Amino acid sequence: MTIGEKIKELRKERGLTQEVVASALAVSRQAVAKWESGRSVPSTDNLLKLSGMFGVPLEELVDAKQREMPALEEYARRKLEEERTRGEMRKRAFQKGKELAVTAAAYAAVYAVCRFLFYMAGVKNCVWHWMQAWHVLPVTCALTAAAVLLDRKITGVCLFLGTVAAIAVANVAGVSAMQRSPVGYNNGWVFYLATVYTIAAVGWLVERKAAGGRPGPRRGWRRAVSAALAVFVCLLVLGSTFLAVRHIQYGMGAEEGYTAGFAAGAADAQAGKPMNSNRSAGRFPAQYEFGTAAFKGYAVHWSSGYKSGYGASAD
Repeated sequence: MTIGEKIKELRKERGLTQEVVASALAVSRQAVAKWESGRSVPSTDNLLKLSGMFGVPLEELVDAKQREMPALEEYARRKLEEERTRGEMRKRAFQKGKELAVTAAAYAAVYAVCRFLFYMAGVKNCVWHWMQAWHVLPVTCALTAAAVLLDRKITGVCLFLGTVAAIAVANVAGVSAMQRSPVGYNNGWVFYLATVYTIAAVGWLVERKAAGGRPGPRRGWRRAVSAALAVFVCLLVLGSTFLAVRHIQYGMGAEEGYTAGFAAGAADAQAGKPMNSNRSAGRFPAQYEFGTAAFKGYAVHWSSGYKSGYGASAD
């Protein structure tokens, strides 16, 4: 049976006229008549439309067992496969859209909860103002979205969970450290970064292990995005680690400077000397080199410590 005979048979079985078929396919009735008589064959697009109209597979319509037109049949099959591929891509895009929406909603919920706790409920915080100033949540949300797009779901989930855990850890550890520090120095954001990086790194390692240690195929834009993201994360980790080290060094110098200044002020007050909080070169420990973060911390807080110690002893 030829393609034309099959079209004619299916049309009559469904009680359709040539005019109805022609109208549905936006062709002339003469074109349908030529198909059925074998004087011409439908285009690939029209074959696909006829397949859908009659409700039969394309293979049945073109009768794959007959090799009258193998090139056309092969092309039609490729066309059908392309349609299926596009359908899968649309489905995948929809799924990714849902995952991105869930990611955005999750971070929005974290933001709302933090706003409620730290502003409305009055819970003391050591990290929230820093997070807002540096747009930490939007940046982390973008990194999580990138992980989702690159099918690194474990890494993305760990990054989100790390963010939630880091807020709690940073506030608890930060408040504790501030209470112990003579100058109330806040290291909350250092605890935050350490927690986020640790949990995210664990997620990345688990994902690599689950994939057998192979990075997986990356083509086109995926490879470019992966490389750009890796460079950005490396720079982010290096830069923030450098700042964290300087912050810690400044804090150590500040605490030691305040303590030394407090002792010097108390000694002067007890000896009856007039208050003199001017720093001299001999008052700086030898291990603090000029210009370092520790030196600056020591220099800034020595005077305030001296004044506090002098005032406490004078009273």
